[in-house]
Amino acid sequence: MNQVLRRDPSARPFAKNNSLALETGLVDFHFSMPGEPNQPESVFDRLRWGGQFIFISKSKEQVLRHSQRFHGRGGFDIDQGLGSARLARWGMNLPLIGETYYYFAARKVMLVPPGQTNRRFTFDVRLTRNASIAPGYLVLKQVPSYSNIVQRLTDVFPDTNLDTIANRARKLVDRVFPVFLTREAAFLNLLQRDLPEQYRHRVPQVLAVKKDENGLVQQLYLNWLRLGGGPISQLEFAKQSADLLRALHETVKIIHLDLRLDNIVITKSGVGFLDFGSAVRVGEDISESPMLKSLFDELMSTSQIQKTLGQMKASGLITSKIIGDAHQRVDQAVDLFHLAIQMNKPHSNPDFLGLVEYNPESEEARRLSRLTDAILRPKDPCRPRFLSAKQVLMGIERIENSIRRRQAEGDDPLAQLARDRMVSVPA
Repeated sequence: MNQVLRRDPSARPFAKNNSLALETGLVDFHFSMPGEPNQPESVFDRLRWGGQFIFISKSKEQVLRHSQRFHGRGGFDIDQGLGSARLARWGMNLPLIGETYYYFAARKVMLVPPGQTNRRFTFDVRLTRNASIAPGYLVLKQVPSYSNIVQRLTDVFPDTNLDTIANRARKLVDRVFPVFLTREAAFLNLLQRDLPEQYRHRVPQVLAVKKDENGLVQQLYLNWLRLGGGPISQLEFAKQSADLLRALHETVKIIHLDLRLDNIVITKSGVGFLDFGSAVRVGEDISESPMLKSLFDELMSTSQIQKTLGQMKASGLITSKIIGDAHQRVDQAVDLFHLAIQMNKPHSNPDFLGLVEYNPESEEARRLSRLTDAILRPKDPCRPRFLSAKQVLMGIERIENSIRRRQAEGDDPLAQLARDRMVSVPA
């Protein structure tokens, strides 16, 4: 394995996350030999996006034949063609001693296998290489094809007649998706301009765009914020998320509106946010544009975040007036609501397994849960303590400082009893 990875220095930070070391969970490298699962469909779901499948055999011909099954097929692309490595003998790599093995490496470049749909992802997003734009892999986000949208709508609404689906798909391809992609390009450029430097690498950077005759973006090339790096604690995940959201709201004056875990990444540079197509400027009057008003009215009625917010409000799980009033509205309290929810269940995104250390019985998990309760169900619903991402960040930092003090003091039983009787969110 080391000989294979040595040829790609960019792979080294991810080398420990491989199928030889981990029996379950998503991996960055999946190694396989003849007789083991080695078809595109059998390894796709085991790999993280951008992960590599590496097939190894003593037979050069077998490796060449097998690589054709991954060449632009099954959501993969050949990352490294035929290579060879000599198996060390007696702990030494001697040129004429040891057996020679051959291999190839294929990279998972699509989020969903070809021909399949997934409710988690709306746009056509894939990894690609385009040396005229930038070296290495880039993210290509583009308007989905008409046939893809028809298939997706048919899967989601199987009882809807074909004419309705066809009309809806045409509207999405010709109007809705290009508008949101155009807005996303504008917001990402704004973020790179106005975010403090220490945050800019935690949101995508626009590298190139391709527009249609109406000036609407059809293809958006972005840098790849690759999942990976060392694992972080749940508390650190919550803290970095709240801090980045604070910078968005207060410095750049942008509301995300779709802060699901699928739109959050954990990279070696920290927690980042993706997918700003649904974003708005603080104070932006959507009603000034009939088209935008129509699109956002529909977004407010169909968004999963808005549906969850409405259900929790109706059931009494949300009593905070500021958050409850954000239901079906373009409001930064929508981001506040989803931040409070997401920081308590990081493993709802399977990509975060191994990246966020999460134990629901841990002290930090219990305290973060109490913080969420204080955000969503304050003692005085009309005067909640948490009105902004900054205030949530301060609440997380108080929890962090309290845990550090406890660890410094040791586990004295009387001190622990006193802490348990304290208010749910440390003052």
